[in-house]
Amino acid sequence: MQIICAGFPKTGTKSMAVALRDLGYSVHDFEEHLEYNLDNYLDFLEGKKDSNYLMEQYRDVDAVVDQPASYLWQTFFKHYPQSKVILMERESPDVWCRSSTKMLNYYLEKYSVWGEQYFGMFSSLRRKLDRLTNHCWAFSSGSVCDPRDKEAWNMEIWKTKYIQHNAAVKQLVPPDQLLVFQVGEGWNRLCEFLGKDVPDHPFPRENVGGQKGNIVDKMVEFAIFRRMIKEIGQGVLLTGTVLLGGLSVAASFFQ
Repeated sequence: MQIICAGFPKTGTKSMAVALRDLGYSVHDFEEHLEYNLDNYLDFLEGKKDSNYLMEQYRDVDAVVDQPASYLWQTFFKHYPQSKVILMERESPDVWCRSSTKMLNYYLEKYSVWGEQYFGMFSSLRRKLDRLTNHCWAFSSGSVCDPRDKEAWNMEIWKTKYIQHNAAVKQLVPPDQLLVFQVGEGWNRLCEFLGKDVPDHPFPRENVGGQKGNIVDKMVEFAIFRRMIKEIGQGVLLTGTVLLGGLSVAASFFQ
């Protein structure tokens, strides 16, 4: 572990992941966290195991980006104290809040469906993903409400959590190991911090809010989400078959 990216979601995490890969680092982003360590995150966050096992899974990974790792930056730093920390920020808490809201609204308008809250009845994987989502939501929003419940969104608390998180990183990481960065800056300060040559192509610009091909669109193609959708379909089919069989038996009984 060489680099811990501590920035909240919607601070340029996807652009930073691509940039670090361009510089030759192996990176675990949101997709890899879910694919390889979903159970390990849940075991740690729900008190079943301490952080040692989860952190050991990242020993041969060069860099971590995005949730849930970014919320646990201090745990990573405790286990890998030689690492450099990159804190990605937006221009202001208001800008970050607007960007987060835009992403959530995009998901709700394009992908959320009626009855989604019941999908966990048909898929153990969906139940695990829901549990991790609730943990991440609590870290970033300070709320235990359903993230789909827009009436319960409290922007004031969101901005407070963002400010507190960034302030803690700046206070606790030694200055020579910390880079506070906005992805719009380009390559120069990042490459100087990491001791890398500046690439001859523009800095990546990924996951632009509201544009097609953002992380919300890409998530449905993650292998773990495809497995979840398959589980839900099989669960619904099995439940329907059992119910139909039960109705047939009952009908026969009363004839």
